[in-house]
Amino acid sequence: MRKSARNLFQLLKCEQGIAALEFVFLAPALLALVFSIIVYSIYFTAVIGVRQAAAEGARAAVAGLSSTERVSLAQARAMEVITNYGAMLGGGHQPVITAGAGTTTGTFQVQVSYDMSGSPIMRYGNFIPLPSSNVQASVVVTNGGY
Repeated sequence: MRKSARNLFQLLKCEQGIAALEFVFLAPALLALVFSIIVYSIYFTAVIGVRQAAAEGARAAVAGLSSTERVSLAQARAMEVITNYGAMLGGGHQPVITAGAGTTTGTFQVQVSYDMSGSPIMRYGNFIPLPSSNVQASVVVTNGGY
């Protein structure tokens, strides 16, 4: 009986394998942190892409002489920017690009909305709190004139 108590005491005093035990407890948290950083960086890249598409569409619309020409220029340029960001958006959905007269006279508004629900980060990143899968941006420019 005394020998088994001494063996148990030696086992509790042993420090071999402590690093492996610490790794078992810390690795899941560190891996979750790294994966979260990757997921949010992809999401923020998509947000920046949608905002840039709206800004580029509004910038292109300034060159139009009529309202219909402004709309076609804005939609074409915004779609071109979204296409360039296609791999990062990864949703496989078509963006909703609306362009037209702004809420105040003499302005032109471009709105871009993209649904990222089909994106891999929205499907596989469900263990962390994710923002809305619908990314939207709106830019208003003046029509110009002298």
